[in-house]
Amino acid sequence: MHEPSRRIPYRTWPGALAVLLAIAAYVGGLTFWDRHTPGARPLALAAGETIDAGQARFVPAEGWKMDVARSKAGRSLMLLKGGHKFRVTTQPWAGGPDGPLVRQQRLMERGQGLTIDGDVSDFVTSWGLQGKTFAYYGSKLAGRFWQVVDMRRKSLVQIDFYGPNEGLDGALAEARGMLDSMDIEAPQE
Repeated sequence: MHEPSRRIPYRTWPGALAVLLAIAAYVGGLTFWDRHTPGARPLALAAGETIDAGQARFVPAEGWKMDVARSKAGRSLMLLKGGHKFRVTTQPWAGGPDGPLVRQQRLMERGQGLTIDGDVSDFVTSWGLQGKTFAYYGSKLAGRFWQVVDMRRKSLVQIDFYGPNEGLDGALAEARGMLDSMDIEAPQE
């Protein structure tokens, strides 16, 4: 009878070690990049220069930074200052003049556990921008929501400002200033 041939043993640990080192370098590199890349970037704008968020454009207040992760080019823009947030969202709208305001209120009340403060009221800015607004609050934050529906352009602009109760009055004044400078004449891309 023939004996089976003996296989010459070969080492597998160098290849396995190389794969393990490649994985560790990849994960470590991504972690390093994530920790050293800021999520909020200062706005490099001259004083009085506008910033666009879809069809809306406005002059940001001093000291607000853009949240890169939560901003989508041509659709939404999130600004941060301390713990306060100012989000502008634009989208096409073919519905009625009230827009999805009731849906937004239900989402805040039921989905996020917030309380709507008072009734919905109308607002008009110095540029003639008009829409509906309401205030809301929760256990740790408070905010104000503005909505503008332009039936002629078939567009919807929603502005949501919120943050912790500390420093809310000053940040709300800056948010109102940004809203007051807002215009929806920017061309849609």
